[in-house]
Amino acid sequence: MRIKALDSIRGLLLLQMTLDHFGKPISYYLYQCFGFFSAAEGFFFLSGFVGILAAFSKSAKDPKQTWMRRRSCRIWVYHLATLFIVCMLAYFALVRIQWFFAPMYSHLGQSIPLSAILAYTPLYLDVLPLYVILLLVGSFTFPLFVKAKNKTQIFLLWIPSLVLWAFALTGYIDSTLHGLFPKWVSHGDFRPFSWQFIYFTGAAVAAWWKHSNDNDKQLIRKITPWFLIPFAFCFLWSHQFIPLELPSDFMVDKQFVGPLRAANFFIFVMLIAGIVRKWPAALDFKVTNVIGRHSLDVYSAHIVLLYLWFATPGNIRYSSPWNVLAPIAACIILWALAKLREPRK
Repeated sequence: MRIKALDSIRGLLLLQMTLDHFGKPISYYLYQCFGFFSAAEGFFFLSGFVGILAAFSKSAKDPKQTWMRRRSCRIWVYHLATLFIVCMLAYFALVRIQWFFAPMYSHLGQSIPLSAILAYTPLYLDVLPLYVILLLVGSFTFPLFVKAKNKTQIFLLWIPSLVLWAFALTGYIDSTLHGLFPKWVSHGDFRPFSWQFIYFTGAAVAAWWKHSNDNDKQLIRKITPWFLIPFAFCFLWSHQFIPLELPSDFMVDKQFVGPLRAANFFIFVMLIAGIVRKWPAALDFKVTNVIGRHSLDVYSAHIVLLYLWFATPGNIRYSSPWNVLAPIAACIILWALAKLREPRK
């Protein structure tokens, strides 16, 4: 059974990411608007959260969670198809965006297999490859979460993700792996060993909630309002309403999910979860609900629209009202695409 509010929130996050990627002036107000984190963290967390719920519901018929490997394969195909489309458009028609794929054109013999194994990911084409990896890993780890008999076992299963993230913060893992590839290879902004922490924490939270008793839930309800204090502090700090020097890049780094960035996000999650528990329909919107249900199609389509926008002459991209109307039109197109994907009643 799908939780409508979660689909709606995921749809909202997709729309926010779209508007962020289209740039100013809208992104000036939306990007990291709640603190030291972005919509991407919410999207990855929800994917892990919803994924483990699906794993529980499908465990009887599919105990090995092979559906995750099938979905991983599907996303891999979506990614390669999207990459091929925008790469060909850039080469034959959209000259303004050829620079995005210049390394690919220059090293075609190497870039094709490196793209296939998800080692080479041009700008804005690095999220779907990470999903492929997370789903593959999840297909082996989620059955362990499902089989866990208590909260302690779930906690122990989550610990490796925490340790791996902490070690990834040093940068040693990425520098070692990147040294195996040519310098021209782009690996994207989302470091797998860091962002897996957001995904598997979402899964662990959902699994923990499955095993929680009334006392646990009552405790969560009592402490949730107190998270408003650190959330408000981070919000005011990030927007410089508090006269403090901004935290170091390490603390709020996006690529490696800095410690303060992660903490600020999880505080936000606690507050949103409190709203969903108390008012289940408060964040359920029909428009974003349909987008959230078809997130894979919407995300892939948003990449194509984004590159088309980048190919638009600068006197349009940076001029009003086009730099406002175009991203809004893109959101409408994405909603229409999701609506078309809905099964006919």
